[in-house]
Amino acid sequence: MKSKLLELSVGCCLLLAVACDSGNAKTEDATANTTTEQKDGKKKKKDKNPATQGFDVNNNYDLQEVSKMGKKTVPESSGLEASSDGNFWTHPDAGNDAVLYKINQSGELLETMNVQGGKNNDWEDIARGEDGFLYLGDMGNNENTRKDLQIVKVDEKAKKVVGTIPFKYADQTEFPPAKDNLNFDVEGFLMHGNNFYLFTKNRGKGDWVKLYKVANQPGQQQTVQPLDSVQITTKITAADISPNGRTIALLGEGWVYLFEADSPDNAFKGKKEQIPLGKTGQAEGLVFVNDTDMMISNEKGTLYMLSLKK
Repeated sequence: MKSKLLELSVGCCLLLAVACDSGNAKTEDATANTTTEQKDGKKKKKDKNPATQGFDVNNNYDLQEVSKMGKKTVPESSGLEASSDGNFWTHPDAGNDAVLYKINQSGELLETMNVQGGKNNDWEDIARGEDGFLYLGDMGNNENTRKDLQIVKVDEKAKKVVGTIPFKYADQTEFPPAKDNLNFDVEGFLMHGNNFYLFTKNRGKGDWVKLYKVANQPGQQQTVQPLDSVQITTKITAADISPNGRTIALLGEGWVYLFEADSPDNAFKGKKEQIPLGKTGQAEGLVFVNDTDMMISNEKGTLYMLSLKK
């Protein structure tokens, strides 16, 4: 009997010891984890401009600052496009005069064009058509309240407005819409064939970039439906298409997003990549200089060249 009691006592002691060790181990693990977290990190800050799911990260590009425009000569750069003589046109946005600035790659001001018949409600991007005309995207819509959205056709030689293409969004019925649905602002558009393709800068919820198509038909206001949408983690501020028509580039904060497609109508259905830029300030202008390389400008007038590595 005594021996059985002794066995039971020893067994209980062993169980207690194991339980204590287990508890201590958990405490030590927790402490170790906490210590590791404290040593390794101070809590990691949330990435302000994370990579977008579904996009391959393309590290085969180099970004180089090439020049700065003079603040007194070019106070703001909100869009960027090639001029007919191989230089670049840029422009300011809302609150500024209806002017275009011609610059070279060194950032030097070559010409200031006062656009006759133009009004800068909120010019956000510029494109060149195969017809030789310049087209200004007067579609900035921060508050999502505008009912006078339009694309302005400019004769580069005559330096004047020769037509407007007014449009409205079929899926916008409130001005402004609910806070979560503030997705009717556009800062990036491109022209391909005889159509314009608009990419929204989502100020609402869900990171959805919507794609709209506007026909190059001056005169009566068009009502346009969204063609497609894609989720992108940063806000889109510029757009362009490569000269061969195969690659679409969208400019976001810290990234350039590339889409391979047979047509801009199918922009979001093909291969998707994103190129990390690093710090470029508030970049708002982008134009292809060949089928792979792009010139980028930020609002303060710094010019960058984004080049495919040799």
